[in-house]
Amino acid sequence: MTPQATFWELAAIGAAVGGTGVWALAAAARVGALRLLLDVFPRSTWDSVTWGLIPALLLVPCAVQGAVVGWLGMRRPRSYPGWGPPAAAVVGTLVALAAFGMAILDGVRRLPPRAVAITTRTAPNVLIPAFAVLVIAGWLLVVARLIRSRILGAASVPLATAGVALAWWRVHGQLVALSYVLDRPEANGFFAAVAVGGAAGAAWAARRRRGAPVAEDKAA
Repeated sequence: MTPQATFWELAAIGAAVGGTGVWALAAAARVGALRLLLDVFPRSTWDSVTWGLIPALLLVPCAVQGAVVGWLGMRRPRSYPGWGPPAAAVVGTLVALAAFGMAILDGVRRLPPRAVAITTRTAPNVLIPAFAVLVIAGWLLVVARLIRSRILGAASVPLATAGVALAWWRVHGQLVALSYVLDRPEANGFFAAVAVGGAAGAAWAARRRRGAPVAEDKAA
């Protein structure tokens, strides 16, 4: 039995899984892999299929995020809480999208143009390494949970921070190039919403329904 994961550990895991899923989806769209899905359907139905295909694909990172967080958040896999974490991940993503959108619109309306320009220029230098640390730390926590290593779990954030700092110094261009997959504002916003709102929602649902102890736990 592994120790019960905290909310913040599960949120970091959710950010890693969901953020990676969004990045992979954007990368697939960039190289044209999603076009292969449309080729399965008759060309005359592409317009109608797109209306259902795109929302369904956007839900995949949230669903996987919630499933992984729910599974790793349980004391035992047999007590998995069902659809709660995936549903909470979707709701959390939608809430975060709305909150981010309103915050950006309000900031653009209230701030002077010079401040908006400076913020737009400097934001990538802050957000790229910050989210990189979050994603890497989350995956280290996944590994720590799977191999039941408390040492790796405790060192996940320092290791991720040191790794990103070194990469930012030595291979800055390559690290920034990886973020170019999310080169549209809506892609950036969706990535942040899944990594923050979806992760928080999934972690909340997993912690809320941790599952009842099994019989041998009660006997102990």
